[in-house]
Amino acid sequence: MSTDHDHGSDVNLPAALTQLSSKRPRNLSWLGAGSLLFGDWGTSRLYVLGIAFVFAGRSSLLLVTAMSFLIMFVAWAYTHICRIYPDGGGVYTAGKERARVLGVIGALLLFADYTVTASLSAVDSFHYFGLGAHNNVATEHVDPGSDLRITHETDSSQAEPLFHLSSPGLWAIVAILALGAFNLLGPRHSAGFATVAAIAMVGITLLLVMFALPQIKWSQMDWGTWHHNPKDLWYAFVQIVLALSGVEAIANLTAVMKKPVFVTARRSIYLVAAEVAIFNILLAIAMTALGPDRHAHKEDMLAFMAGQYTGVWGERIVRIVGGLLLLSASNTAVNGLLSITYVMSRDGELPEMFQRLNRFGAPWFGTIVAAVVPGVVLLFAHDIGTLSALYAIGVVGAVAINCSLCTIHPRLRSMWRKVAMGTLGVLLLAIWFSLAWTKHEAVLFVVIVMVIGLGARQINKWLAGRSGPKPSLLRQAINEQLTPEALAAPKFLVGTYGSDTLAIPALTAAKQSGATLVVCFVREVALSFGTNQSSLTIDTDPAALRVFARYLELAHTMSVKVLPVYDTGPEAAELMAETAAIWGCEKMLIGTSRQGAFYTLIKGRFQQKLESMLPPDIKVDVLAPA
Repeated sequence: MSTDHDHGSDVNLPAALTQLSSKRPRNLSWLGAGSLLFGDWGTSRLYVLGIAFVFAGRSSLLLVTAMSFLIMFVAWAYTHICRIYPDGGGVYTAGKERARVLGVIGALLLFADYTVTASLSAVDSFHYFGLGAHNNVATEHVDPGSDLRITHETDSSQAEPLFHLSSPGLWAIVAILALGAFNLLGPRHSAGFATVAAIAMVGITLLLVMFALPQIKWSQMDWGTWHHNPKDLWYAFVQIVLALSGVEAIANLTAVMKKPVFVTARRSIYLVAAEVAIFNILLAIAMTALGPDRHAHKEDMLAFMAGQYTGVWGERIVRIVGGLLLLSASNTAVNGLLSITYVMSRDGELPEMFQRLNRFGAPWFGTIVAAVVPGVVLLFAHDIGTLSALYAIGVVGAVAINCSLCTIHPRLRSMWRKVAMGTLGVLLLAIWFSLAWTKHEAVLFVVIVMVIGLGARQINKWLAGRSGPKPSLLRQAINEQLTPEALAAPKFLVGTYGSDTLAIPALTAAKQSGATLVVCFVREVALSFGTNQSSLTIDTDPAALRVFARYLELAHTMSVKVLPVYDTGPEAAELMAETAAIWGCEKMLIGTSRQGAFYTLIKGRFQQKLESMLPPDIKVDVLAPA
């Protein structure tokens, strides 16, 4: 969900076509995608380790190890989600394939996640910069023979007044508003900066590990108690299941990844997941060896560890770099917020004002909302403990929905993958319900987001109903270029099943003859019980939207008029012949790019079948793709 566009060649496109095409080159490499993912997964260790130590003390290594296995499981799942949805496969895309309201619910869960990500990252950044106290007081119920705590916290950061010069919460609000103002200057490509940030995070992690591991007295290590009450262990585990939202962002970026998308996504996701899993475990060992006060350094655990293992100079480096990286993560979350509202507005799910751009090409109202909402959250909760609970319930819900929907997707194919994906979906749903059961404030937060979001959707639908049905972006783009003269001109027809490889030769043939090109998208389906493909239309079929947008773009550049037509049925040749007859086409264009006797035989039979259905005066030409 991104608002970035490559406007270099689009400046003269009509308004609707500009929004429809959203032309973005596939130039995101596995390194760039991995850097963007690492900005979420990698920086989470700056606060996750401290939270884990609060809940499990010296047994926190067990929780961090379990979280590392979960991250690897989610990484495997999203490599397949990226393969299944090569043009954007976040929860919003997966959900609206089944039902539009399900896609909206998934997007609102991500909205809740990004809201808390922006707040949590900004607050923790100023803890790393040295603001706020780090001597939290808590009342705990201690299980006999266990160092797991059922903790009822009174955070010093929460006890401090918000409106105080040393309050991390106050400075976090100021920083988020400043980031919002910065984003009003327009979209920026962030992969390059994300790579620098990822290198910096890996650098301070290696610094800590290299200095810490040689100093650990392994023979004297107290690994904590590994025989815990399963209920308390599960409760402690669900509290640290954070930082999964980055993989949702990667799934949404598949439309700009270099092909093959599966290979690009797999390299980036597995590389980051392996780094996060391995180094989080090593850092947990180093943290356990120190055995700091359980609550003293929840907000800046890595800085405390650097001070103990490397000295003052190392702590200063970690504080500066860690604080800046967390501010960068907060900025990424703000971008995610405005992107969600922008895409939902384009789809008619939110009011149109969310997609109105300022002079710099930024959606100004969406940017204001993206900065104000996290600031409002910080007015009510500006401690790491509460914010982490609010954070997890949003991202876990979104990832659970995406994995569950992918389980029944036909492109997942093999049964063992379906079983594994379904198992992950059930596990994440169990985590979500556990969070909902134990964190009532998190449930309240999600309910508020849902009520406001779904309420805005209903108001938008009501207003749209009062003003009459509004044409989709595709229909607007068609009407912008389809003049009465174009409808009266001779017509050529080209058929497609979802490929645009014939676009240039077909448009060239139409231009040479002064004809309008009828682009017939055929969705060949076997109408049977249990299929939902028969409900697809020209406005809802993602493959058709992509193909028509490409044809309209190229037609605008080549000064050719295009008439898109959409049809579904069991016989492609019959559908194309009917379309040619309805629009009075003079020529039918079909293509082939493969060689071989069997393929030539099949293609020849299709051409013969097509010609037998057409009047003698309609020629059938075979084109070679550009």
